[in-house]
Amino acid sequence: MKSPRLEAIRNLAFRQPRRFQPPAKGEVLVNGERRYFIGDAIGQGGFGMVYDCIDDWGNPLVAKILIPHDQSYREVRRVWQDELRKLLVMRHPNITFVYDAFEYNDTFYLIIERCSFPLSHLITRLGLDADRWIPYVARDVLQALDYIHAAGYVHKDLHPGNVFVTEQRRKRRMIKEQVWSFKVGDLGLTRLESDIRVFQTLLADWMRPPEAFDPEKFGAVGRHVDIYQTGLLLLALMLKEIPYFTREEILGGIPQALAAKHDSKFGPVVAKALRRHVEWRTQTALEFWRELSAVAGNNP
Repeated sequence: MKSPRLEAIRNLAFRQPRRFQPPAKGEVLVNGERRYFIGDAIGQGGFGMVYDCIDDWGNPLVAKILIPHDQSYREVRRVWQDELRKLLVMRHPNITFVYDAFEYNDTFYLIIERCSFPLSHLITRLGLDADRWIPYVARDVLQALDYIHAAGYVHKDLHPGNVFVTEQRRKRRMIKEQVWSFKVGDLGLTRLESDIRVFQTLLADWMRPPEAFDPEKFGAVGRHVDIYQTGLLLLALMLKEIPYFTREEILGGIPQALAAKHDSKFGPVVAKALRRHVEWRTQTALEFWRELSAVAGNNP
């Protein structure tokens, strides 16, 4: 007579490990009655890859998959469920919208709205009038941050590659010109403010505020990380290029100095958001917007 315990151990020993299987172009993913048609790979980040896709309705979407790297299948599932929970909770017009989430062929998928292009494209490829664009970008990004912070979270991964530009087609048809809105995406590094761990993320050094390097000198790590990174975002608009600072330059206050001496009328407000010490920096997303709006002279 076979021992049930011995049989279970034998089955476990011969069980094939689950393997990550990225989708192929032209593949059709099925989740219940819904189908998603995979296009080209269009991006890759620390946590996964992004593919162009559409659904049966022809909606423009992206499929984000989580890459396990050296993580176990269970750990990847935990990360996927955590990001899904945050995306479902944070429903806001200025945060990218999640349509669906499922597991397919041992791979975890998030189906998210597709925007026109990242803000980095606007900064580096178009001749920008910074003073014209800053209020529009800041208004949408800071609204999203105000919502995220009110929910008790900190984004801490704001940069021109994951702020997205989307065209509002209905408005364009009505007024015969492009109308853009800006959305915060990629909540993969977002954490509750009470559980923020900047030092244990894949955050690039040039995006880190001074307190991430030396909290004893510059102040506690919290939502002010997002204020600082928004300052970097607006500084990139002012400079018409994405600035990459070394640790020494960040600790030396170079980002703040660049904003302060720039000829943009918004320079002093952006410089305040880039102050090295947390207590002297702009304190909230709403305060940041009010100061920008006051310089603009009216609400854009």
